[in-house]
Amino acid sequence: MTFYSYNYLKGGQTNWGIVRIAIIALLAVAFLIFLIKYFRNKWDLKYRDLTIILATLLLLAAAIQYSDLTNMHTASVQSGQLTVIIEKSAKKLGVQPESIAINDTSRNTDMLIKTPEGYYQLIFNGSGSEFLLSKVNLYEPDITVVGE
Repeated sequence: MTFYSYNYLKGGQTNWGIVRIAIIALLAVAFLIFLIKYFRNKWDLKYRDLTIILATLLLLAAAIQYSDLTNMHTASVQSGQLTVIIEKSAKKLGVQPESIAINDTSRNTDMLIKTPEGYYQLIFNGSGSEFLLSKVNLYEPDITVVGE
């Protein structure tokens, strides 16, 4: 079972794709260069074809980057919700949030937290605004904590 530490959730799970942004920038520069060459040499069709190919690649790369950006935003919001849950759990248990790990990166109904005192199950109310901590004993736990 994999648990994720408070610091891991606070710092974010994904790396920002600087390489992808650099590729998009290079494609945009190449597109502009071939577009200018095409307008200067209207009878040379190779520049038109290269401009169309680069425009297609640029749009594809931008769409992929936008999709990844929205996924990263969703993951960031979910991590923010989990850090609030960890902070509330730490306050209820009287421990530091940094000593708590949670078993999922998105909020669901079967969540466990790992504390120095043991393992607890989070039982949410109907609206999901509050939760109950119930101590549990795991049978032969194979625990990995990400972010420690």
